[in-house]
Amino acid sequence: MNRPYDLIVYGATGYLGSLVVQYLWASSPRSLRWAVAGRSEEKLVALLDSLGQSQSRRELPHIMVATLSAEDLGRMASQTRLVLNTVGPFCKYGTPVVVACIENSTAYVDSTGEHVWTQQLAAQWHEKALANKAIIIPQCAVESTPPDLMTLLLAHRLRRPLGPVLFSIQHTWTGYSGGTIASILAGLETYSIRQMMAASAPRATCIPGAGPHRPHPAPALPVRRDRFLGNLTFNPSAMADQAVVMRTWSLLQRYGHRTEQYGERFSFQGYTTAQSWLQAWTSFLVMSIAVFCVVLFPPLRWLLRWLSPQPGTGPQVNPTEKHSVEWKATVAVDGEDVTVSEPDAVGVMRMSTDVYSVCATLVSEAALTLLEVLEGDDKGSGSGSGSGSMVKKLGGGVLTPASLGVLYVERLEKAGLEWKVTELGK
Repeated sequence: MNRPYDLIVYGATGYLGSLVVQYLWASSPRSLRWAVAGRSEEKLVALLDSLGQSQSRRELPHIMVATLSAEDLGRMASQTRLVLNTVGPFCKYGTPVVVACIENSTAYVDSTGEHVWTQQLAAQWHEKALANKAIIIPQCAVESTPPDLMTLLLAHRLRRPLGPVLFSIQHTWTGYSGGTIASILAGLETYSIRQMMAASAPRATCIPGAGPHRPHPAPALPVRRDRFLGNLTFNPSAMADQAVVMRTWSLLQRYGHRTEQYGERFSFQGYTTAQSWLQAWTSFLVMSIAVFCVVLFPPLRWLLRWLSPQPGTGPQVNPTEKHSVEWKATVAVDGEDVTVSEPDAVGVMRMSTDVYSVCATLVSEAALTLLEVLEGDDKGSGSGSGSGSMVKKLGGGVLTPASLGVLYVERLEKAGLEWKVTELGK
């Protein structure tokens, strides 16, 4: 594929987009041919000026002005091997970017956590992407790379059909970006409750032909205490995480080797860690009431939008502050007497930085991993980079972060991800 660029960051001047650009500027190979794209040339120039001041020896990325018109997006997609998209809300602006990539057989990754949009995207465009050999991987940031990779690593360790996976996240608080709030509100205004409920069903994002799915009964309460994970409460991101993990399940059930498959009794439940049982219930009740009010009373959405940071802005993290994000999971091997209270393996992941910097790292490394796989394909190698991954096997379609395989984990390790999977009872 002979194109001027390997990678274009679209939405480069937004809050997360600028963090992605800074990460790639500091950590990507010097041989990377890349550009930054957005609607404002003035803002793009200012962004590159800030990069040039911090590391003048490196060649700056090129600038591409691109609106959301079909003409501009098609021109952008045709000039690069991969588009890294951070322009949200994705339910409003994401689909035209994906369509342009599919039509030009261009790879695509993004930072969305909007699982309803992702579900509709997969249902409508997977087959076309597969036919055009366009690899489309949404939800490559905190939603939903860590749970997807954690489940993959647990399955690799056990090499047996899995039962329930319980997953938790805990991170230091920095505040929300304007883009995050805008995406939440856009989703509430774009989709009906029926659409949101349908997209949150366990198999809503699964590909056809995955075979039977007979999960063990899910926990009845949204709050629980687990002796490995601690006090757990409702996590609003768990629906997005479940959508991605279950799509990976379906891909492996249909296309994966028998030892890679999660099995027909597999299920995934995501939570947020709470400091105490009381805090867990308080958090759940406050969030439930808040969501109920925002959904039913539109003026509250207007007020929340007025009070929130503007899109393109976000928390300013002091370099002297200590931040971290930690994910934990347990899994019980499938069996008639399976019990989540006695898991067969425990996994831990950790990154020692703030959550938005983690997002930038995850989505950037997803893009660089995918480029490495594509480079191996162009050289005609049957093994090496990405060998055995779903991305390598299918070569196109709406896929998932775990489709990038262990190569993605290895790159994240070099970027600061610490992880460990322990098989219990051995």
